[in-house]
Amino acid sequence: MLHFLSHCSSRDAGFHVDDAEVTLNVCLGIDFFGGDLFFRGIRCDKHVNTETQPEEILDYSHVPGQAVLHRGRHRHGARPTTSGHRINMLLWCRSSLFREMKKYQKDFSSWCGECQREKKERQSQSVAATKLAFFKAGGGSNT
Repeated sequence: MLHFLSHCSSRDAGFHVDDAEVTLNVCLGIDFFGGDLFFRGIRCDKHVNTETQPEEILDYSHVPGQAVLHRGRHRHGARPTTSGHRINMLLWCRSSLFREMKKYQKDFSSWCGECQREKKERQSQSVAATKLAFFKAGGGSNT
C-alpha cells in the first residue's frame, strides 16, 4: 500500500503504531522546520499502551531525500511542522503469512519490549526465590 502524507504547520501525527509489519517513510519535502519523528519502543497488541522505558526513546529529524525504515509495531509519532511544508511518502508493507501466524502465537517476548521486560522480571524473581529456598534449606552454609 502506498500513501502520500503531507504535514502542514498545524498538523502532527499523534502517537501510534502502523497497521503494517514494516513502514518506509521517505522525506520528500525541501523547505520546512520541525515535523520530527519520535519512537518509543516496539509493542505487541497487549502492551501497545504501556509505559516507555528510557532506553526506548529515539528522536529523528527528517532529511529531505532520506528515508526511515521501521517495524510497524514500533510506537511512534510526528511532531508538528513549525514552518514550511513537509511532504512524506509512506509505504506500509503487510504480510498475510505473518498475520496468519500471529493468530496462533501467544508469546511475543522475542520482539515486544514489554514482554521482554516482564520475562526478565519473572526470571529474576524465580532466581531470587530459588536462592532463598536454597539458603533456607541450609545449602548456603560452609559446614
